[in-house]
Amino acid sequence: MPDKTKVTTGSFPEPATNPKGWFTFENMIALAVLIAYGIFIYFLIGKVDSGDPSWSRLIYLFSGVEAIVFAAVGFLFGKEVNRKRAEKAEIEKKEVEEQKEKIKDEKVAEHNKGLVLGAMIMQAEGGQNKSMENRGLEMEMSSGELQGIAAKAKQLYPELDT
Repeated sequence: MPDKTKVTTGSFPEPATNPKGWFTFENMIALAVLIAYGIFIYFLIGKVDSGDPSWSRLIYLFSGVEAIVFAAVGFLFGKEVNRKRAEKAEIEKKEVEEQKEKIKDEKVAEHNKGLVLGAMIMQAEGGQNKSMENRGLEMEMSSGELQGIAAKAKQLYPELDT
């Protein structure tokens, strides 16, 4: 009989789904503690007329039971709060990754625009050295200004210095 193995292609394992929902062992224990707490409070209400030493012992016992119950309630509600926080963190992480990709694309686009502009300046600098009759309808710019712009473009984008 061949072994059946499950192969996942993603980097994260599939989340474990619990078909029982709320009816897990831990939740049942916490629910039983809450029910016992209610019964204990009902018992204490019945003992209100007892004397001072007996009542102080019951209150002392109540404080210990109360701590256990608060731990159970914290367990029940803490799981839900942490789950929601984890889901929110995952959503925020995806948003940050998308923003990083967008910024990266914008950076590449701006770099390409700068390279095109620099190439145009370099071409114009080369055209500045042509004779006046071969230039056509080009913008008049002093050679020093154009060389300064070309030098700055070379400094900012070393790829242009070829």
